[in-house]
Amino acid sequence: MKTRKKITPEVAGLDDVIAGGTATRLENSSEAENKDGRGRPKSTVKKKTCVFRLPLDLIEVIDANCRGNKSVFAEEVFREYFQRNNIDT
Repeated sequence: MKTRKKITPEVAGLDDVIAGGTATRLENSSEAENKDGRGRPKSTVKKKTCVFRLPLDLIEVIDANCRGNKSVFAEEVFREYFQRNNIDT
């Protein structure tokens, strides 16, 4: 039995390829609600990544005192600082 080969039309250019595509936004797993309640509970506090450039000596001190999680350590330090200086959070 003979089969016919698929013949694809020639693409005129990159603009045609881009115009023919569809873009979708993937939903983050943290945004999706787990209806059946299974799995690890997700944090309800909104968080955002913030990158700091620190001197090497400060990084070494943070590594020595962070108890394994640098983000939690930084949050504790900032909250303590804000509390001492009466800054509303």
